Amino acid sequence: MANLVIDGDHLRLTLSRWEQIGALWPAPHARLDQVESIEFMENLWSTEVLRGVRAPGTGIPYVVMIGVMRRVKTKDFCVIKRKKPGVVITFSSGAFQRWIYTLEGSRHAEERILGILA
Repeated sequence: MANLVIDGDHLRLTLSRWEQIGALWPAPHARLDQVESIEFMENLWSTEVLRGVRAPGTGIPYVVMIGVMRRVKTKDFCVIKRKKPGVVITFSSGAFQRWIYTLEGSRHAEERILGILA
């Protein structure tokens, strides 16, 4: 399960062994000051959230989407499982414009970042 970890002024998304294999991409990391917004979403499979083409990664619609979603000038890193609620973190700069992942544990790290942004 993908978990957000705050390590000083850096963020990283930790992945399980199978998620790492399915992503075909290293787990993302970013600086805390690059975070623009955090949104909690009920449906990560909507066209409002998922945009672009998956490459590379693993995908079975409404079951699993792990990897990179590419668009013309940006890309998103996704770890979506089933139809569970999740998180969308938007960045001002860095390797990915957004991290989109299913929230399977507590919202502790995400709430801490929201407190920093406020």
